[in-house]
Amino acid sequence: MNPDQFNPHNPGVLSASSRSSRLVLYFKPVFILVFVCFLGTVMAQRRSHAALTYGGGDVGSNFDSGYGIVFGVGYDAPLGNLKNVYKPAINYSIGVSRFMSDFTVSLTLGYHAYKPKDDLVTSGDIENTSTLFSDYRVYSAYAGIVYNLNLADNVRLYGGGNIGLYSTHYAFSSTDNVSEFIVDLRERDVYLAPRLGLIFALTNNIGLSLESKYNFFAPTGKSDYASSGTFYTSVAAQAAITFKF
Repeated sequence: MNPDQFNPHNPGVLSASSRSSRLVLYFKPVFILVFVCFLGTVMAQRRSHAALTYGGGDVGSNFDSGYGIVFGVGYDAPLGNLKNVYKPAINYSIGVSRFMSDFTVSLTLGYHAYKPKDDLVTSGDIENTSTLFSDYRVYSAYAGIVYNLNLADNVRLYGGGNIGLYSTHYAFSSTDNVSEFIVDLRERDVYLAPRLGLIFALTNNIGLSLESKYNFFAPTGKSDYASSGTFYTSVAAQAAITFKF
């Protein structure tokens, strides 16, 4: 995030990203497909003892059937222009996973809030201009799918991606030699993230996962003050506990 992008005399600030807006429409079939995986199996699945374990085996078997509730906590570090203004943040998430042999699909809600490095940021390109930033709050909702590879009886390596939406909220005030203005922004962002991790079966009902993600997100143009064509990035590491049922 570059403070100069908030200069009210910059005509590009108020332009919307139509390409990002169209991407939101493409995501709807993905969400529908994931919901079908969840709802279809819930309605049709015949409950059995095997579905209540990690595949019906002994303690230490891998996650290859059934469902899980996942609670995660991690560390999200902004990159690029966003890194110039904001510090890394702790992220929190809760989700539901469906284990289907080689694949796992999931639906997740998350939250994190970047805090500004310095509340007051002075621009070098615009003389005597300073910008005061609030926290950058991110509410996320996304679907995920990964491919699983068994490394041992109680360990799985997985890789795949997330696709969904970020709802972001932040505010700033900017002052120059001529005027002062205050803006409160609530934006909807397209979100994508490749992910890689390991999951360990601790008991028949509990698993521990360690995961890394590279996040991409961009304003969709729904805000009156969105940055046209801007892509933000961050890198995240997370630990999560899965309760299997």
